[in-house]
Formats: sequence, structure tokens, C-alpha cells
Amino acid sequence: MGFKGIVVTDALDMAGLTRLYANDIGRAAVESFKAGNDVLIIPADLDASYRAMVQAVRSGEISRPRLDESVLKILELKASLGLNKARLVDPAQLSSLIAKPENLAVGQRIADEAITLVRDNGKVIPLQNSGASPGTPQAGLPYQSLTETTNRLVAVIFSEDMRTDSGRMLERQILARVPDARVIYVDARSATGMKAPVLEAVEAAERVIAAVYVVPTAGKAMRAAGGGLTNTVAMDDATGSLLSAILDHAASRTVVLAMGNPYVVQDFPAIQNYLCAFSNASVSETAVVKAIFGEIPIAGRLPVTIPGIASRGESLERPTRPISFQPSSGGSSHVQPKDVQP
Repeated sequence: MGFKGIVVTDALDMAGLTRLYANDIGRAAVESFKAGNDVLIIPADLDASYRAMVQAVRSGEISRPRLDESVLKILELKASLGLNKARLVDPAQLSSLIAKPENLAVGQRIADEAITLVRDNGKVIPLQNSGASPGTPQAGLPYQSLTETTNRLVAVIFSEDMRTDSGRMLERQILARVPDARVIYVDARSATGMKAPVLEAVEAAERVIAAVYVVPTAGKAMRAAGGGLTNTVAMDDATGSLLSAILDHAASRTVVLAMGNPYVVQDFPAIQNYLCAFSNASVSETAVVKAIFGEIPIAGRLPVTIPGIASRGESLERPTRPISFQPSSGGSSHVQPKDVQP
């Protein structure tokens, strides 16, 4: 493939690999190196892996030039970072090296261009700004809003845990545009108890945003469902039930935002408006709000196939909102091959 960088394994102590090499655990390192990896991390048995690698080189199973190739790549990368001269980080320099405006600008541009529209019924997007200037949230004390909320725009944020930061930037961006929007957070513990007030708000709303934060989490256990195991990046039963209820009451007025897993739509065929941000990072939260308010063009393409929904490379493209927006084709649209431009 012409890749010139360093190839790094995942953890070599994973059960699938250790079971395969249970009788000779050092071979896992040898075979991984022969497969093209330059760096072998977290072997199940460091001493056995080291001895197996040394033996493989001495016997000629791994050639000296092949070993030198990986070692040279690693040394060159270290040298390019000056690690041969200064191996320690200077904390005083972090503020000038990390999160510089130009870095953040690149991240925001990437997030903006990644937003992908998969379904659009022509009735929701773009949402209308109610007069506040984007990026200028209303002033107020923490936990004390000076703006009375209404049900004109309701945003329901589905997160793994309401105590995390998921949805906070999304909320700020929405309120900067619609100060009286009602934002409701739910998670697996609260979804059942929140169902009645959430549906009451949804029933009265003109437009609904359902932001689904389902992202891969290291160490998260698979959960049982119907006698089997369920994907760790699927919605919990309680939050999934609430989203289904929202769609039952207001599918045509609801836009669902996939803030991580793009496959969420597979479990909810009633979704009529669906955007993928592919990430829960703050730049992605900002980007998806700009997209649904028509402030940036939507031109992302699916990097994967969502079985039964859309194929890799497909998308619906939308321009920046003009002064007077008219939905394209005058009605509902889902991703179809004809929407894809070469």
C-alpha cells in the first residue's frame, strides 16, 4: 500500500491471540513482526517474546535487513522529534505547542467536512435561527438560565452517563442559536422515568433534535439481550425505547444525530432525518449544529456501508442555507445511488 510510517500492533495479550499461541506464547511476537508490524506492544509474556524474537533472527527466520528496517524507522521518528537530545517533556511549553488556534481550526474543518446526511424528509433541515448570533451564548449564572425555555425546539441528548461531558458543547451551540430551546439529558438510568415529560415536550415541539452519543468504550463489557450478546456501541434498552417512542410521536419533525456510531439508524427504521457526525468531540458537536442550521454545506460521504440503509460513498448533499430555503426535490429523500456524484 506504500505506507511509510510505523505499524503498531494492538495489545498482544488479547485472549484471541494468547489462546492461539497458548503452547508457545513467544511465537505471537514473531508472527506479528513477520506480518509487517514494526512495534509489538503489551506481549502476554515479555521475556518469552524477547527470546522468541532473538531466536527467530539468529535462525534466519527473520532477516537482519527486515529487523533493521523497523529499527531504523523507529529511530528516525524519534530523531525527528528530538528525542535523541531531549527525552523529557517540558510542561511549561505545552500551552504553546498543543491546541494552537491553527490546530483547532484544522480539527474544526475536518469535523465540518465529515458531517454526512443519510436521510432527509425535507421538513426539518435546516433549522431556523431565532435571532441569537451563533457562538455567543446567553449570559447567565451556572444552573440559572435567564431565558425561559419553550417547546418550540426540543433537544434530547442520549448519553451513556448524564454526568459526562457528552452533549455539553452541543447544548451551548444550540442555545447560541435558539436561546429558548429546551435541552433534556437522558441516560440508561433516567430514560424510563423521564419518558412522560420527554414525550410531553416532544408532542408540543415544532422541531426535535435527538442526539445519540453511542461511542466505542475501551473495557466496556458486551451485554446480554434476548439470550445473546449485544454490540457495545448499541443503544441501551431504556434509551432505545425512549428514542422509539419519540419517533412514534414525531418522526417527521425529528432529526437524529449519530454522535459516534453511524449504524444507530439500523435499529430505528422510523428515522426520517439522519445525520452522522462520527464523533463526540467538541468540534463534531459544533459542526453538526452548524450543519442542521444550514450554516455550512453538508457534503460528507459515508465511509462505510450501513446494511439496508445506504452504501459506502453515498450521501445527500445540501448547500449552505440561502435566504429563502426550498427543500430539494420538494419532499422526502433517502440516500440513493443517484445522489452520489462521481
